[in-house]
Amino acid sequence: MIHETSPEYRKQLAVVDTYMTRLGKGSSAAFLDDFWSELCKLSAIESDEQFRSGLYLGSQLILALSQPPARIPRP
Repeated sequence: MIHETSPEYRKQLAVVDTYMTRLGKGSSAAFLDDFWSELCKLSAIESDEQFRSGLYLGSQLILALSQPPARIPRP
């Protein structure tokens, strides 16, 4: 299955591409390689933190839903 990109995505990609072209003209290949390596590390940390947060919230929800219902006194 081929995923079609949205017009909004393609428009933003064109904007980012202009910045990438400007970066490439003003920076050495070694600098850009180091920059992208560090940016990837940052992205991985952010992704891990979001995963942990979601896992924690999911486990809290499961624990809350697995509790027995409160007893209601009969009149």
